[in-house]
Amino acid sequence: MGLMILFYSLFVALASIPVFAQVVVNDVTQLNPVVVDQVIVPTTVEEIQQVVKNYSGPISIGGGRYSMGGQTVVDQGLQIDMRSFKRILAIDLQNKKITVQTGIRWRDIQDVIDPLNLSIKIMQTYANFTVGGSLGVNVHGRYIGQGPLIRSVDSIKVVLADGSLVMASPTENSQIFYSAIGGYGGIGVVVEATLQLVDNVKVERVVERVPTKDYYRYFMDRIRDNPKVVFHNGDLYAPKFDVVNAVSWNKTDKPVTIQERLIPRNQKYWFQPRAVHVLNNIPYGRELRANVIDPWIMRKEVVCWRNHEASYD
Repeated sequence: MGLMILFYSLFVALASIPVFAQVVVNDVTQLNPVVVDQVIVPTTVEEIQQVVKNYSGPISIGGGRYSMGGQTVVDQGLQIDMRSFKRILAIDLQNKKITVQTGIRWRDIQDVIDPLNLSIKIMQTYANFTVGGSLGVNVHGRYIGQGPLIRSVDSIKVVLADGSLVMASPTENSQIFYSAIGGYGGIGVVVEATLQLVDNVKVERVVERVPTKDYYRYFMDRIRDNPKVVFHNGDLYAPKFDVVNAVSWNKTDKPVTIQERLIPRNQKYWFQPRAVHVLNNIPYGRELRANVIDPWIMRKEVVCWRNHEASYD
């Protein structure tokens, strides 16, 4: 009987100790687990305002969580998970603008604007990032002559540290505008953005092999101010880095060779990174890729819609 009483007393004592369930937040690599105090998943601006105003500790903001190294989460703080804050609020067809909540992914916007023959003016190469995350780091893409994302943003709404909601643009509350875009969430939560759109046009792939030492002049003479070039990237071949595979996508009136308007979602990409790894670690792998594999892959004429080339996963 005495032993049972002892066990019962121990159980009561343990039960009286408060237990705080730890919440672990990670990025897509699953290499950077961080323990946070709590996570909220807002769907309204008011929810964000309340938690920012009332929470006394550090606050971090997460979207697609593609920023690696734990950049989107703070230890033992509050995480605002924006992925359910993803509504399209307005589309202005006449002026080619769209207003969205910032937890939306670029691909979700593309699904809506592609049937309207409109395209996002500036974004990064991959479409599964959130608008808010892209604004937070002021991303750039492969868009020739366009610059970083901020140059296509008409206005934003920001929840500041005191919970107030502020409209900001290059002409209204401009200090907040230029501090929030590229500010990594440092001054508040960007909850809404009005973005410029452009026409969705057909683009043709043009591939040229350029010695690295000549690439700067090639880019300045042939690409930089060429109004036909929409996308451009220059791929270097390790380990010598002496040749650039210059890939441009130019406006064209030719019929499309790829019928799909957007790249299908949820495809498996397990082969590509493994193939690159193997080629980078075998004798003459670089030569094999540069002189055989890539020329073979890019041998055909390719014409697609701008939105297709902008919808990589």
